[in-house]
Amino acid sequence: MHIRTLTAVVVATTALSATAAAAQDAGWYVRGDVGGNFQSEVGGRPSAKGDSGWVVSGAAGREIGDGFRGEGEVLYLDSSGKHAGAGDLKTIAGMVNGYYDFSRQGAWRPFVGAGVGFAQVKVDGGPSDGDDTGFAYQFKVGVAHPFSDRLTGELAYRYLGVNGLEFGRGPGGIDGDFSTQAVTVGLRYKLGL
Repeated sequence: MHIRTLTAVVVATTALSATAAAAQDAGWYVRGDVGGNFQSEVGGRPSAKGDSGWVVSGAAGREIGDGFRGEGEVLYLDSSGKHAGAGDLKTIAGMVNGYYDFSRQGAWRPFVGAGVGFAQVKVDGGPSDGDDTGFAYQFKVGVAHPFSDRLTGELAYRYLGVNGLEFGRGPGGIDGDFSTQAVTVGLRYKLGL
């Protein structure tokens, strides 16, 4: 019993120390985005198309140096079916992203990025009702504006694709690729100075 307690204390202390050390490193940050997505579609025969919808994402990352950043991101997209009874398109993805920031000392800082990961795409309702998980990729461009030494605002466009999806029943089943576009606004916060 005492060994378990001691082990738990050691693990907790180590985790807290590592977290505190990471927080002191100026390179670590957290980021959150909200926005709208449009032109969501699972291409194939038949296809499933969505009207405009919304997107939310969160990420944790680190500035590597010389304008490069790396991060892990989780995002969720939702859009209503384009036609009555078609079913809603819902996507959740886990991504590993890389970025390059231009003009790092300027008031406006353009950036480009790309990421890979996995995503689950679901048609909720309609004849193509079902879900599948596939390889996901995305491309991002945007501009950042620092509000302080720690807080930076971002405006970004992203294209997200998911390959090799198969779901649905009978003649309404879908075999194709998912794609969507989104525009988001967000905040990036440095954990240390």
